[in-house]
Amino acid sequence: MLSLNRDKYWRKIAVSELHLKNGSLVLDLCAGTGDVGIEITRRDDFRGSVISGDFCREMLKIGVVKCQRLGTNNIEFICVDAEDLPFKDNLFDGVIIAFGIRNVQDKKEALSEISRILQKGGRVVILEFGVPTNRFFKQIYHLYFRKILPSIGRIISRSSTAYSYLPDSVKIFPAREEFAALMQDAGIREVRYFDLTCGIVTIYVGTK
Repeated sequence: MLSLNRDKYWRKIAVSELHLKNGSLVLDLCAGTGDVGIEITRRDDFRGSVISGDFCREMLKIGVVKCQRLGTNNIEFICVDAEDLPFKDNLFDGVIIAFGIRNVQDKKEALSEISRILQKGGRVVILEFGVPTNRFFKQIYHLYFRKILPSIGRIISRSSTAYSYLPDSVKIFPAREEFAALMQDAGIREVRYFDLTCGIVTIYVGTK
């Protein structure tokens, strides 16, 4: 409901930016219940392994059950802190975060950790909500997230707080240029970004 059912499409595009090869080891960071990791393993050209890491054990447990139901056996779920990753240097061929970096307190430290664990030439892909740049669509966006979504939340969950958090957190997230600069400061090179769905989400891509 939050993404108007466009999240599957967004994840597919983000995963495609990893440029995965046979034998790749990928970290799905801030993985939640593992949707991105599952999307990676579903690709016909993927013959590697995924580590799905998140700080919330309950979310990871749901991901384990989900993978068991789907018969997915090449995803390992690990409880991790994005700002202090328990992996050795130069380990991963790719790191992907979908809708999670926004919730990390020290984004610069998390990006530095990502850079540290990436192999040389490895790619990082970050999918995150943004604010549309088109003036007309921005008005519709604010109407939906500020008025309509909290009202739906009150009806469904009898609480609008959870549905108000998303627009509030998006509002304080760094602007596109600022976040790209944070990636570069962390040692990530060839940083670029592009919008999807009129700027509702942005995909950031970089290489170590």
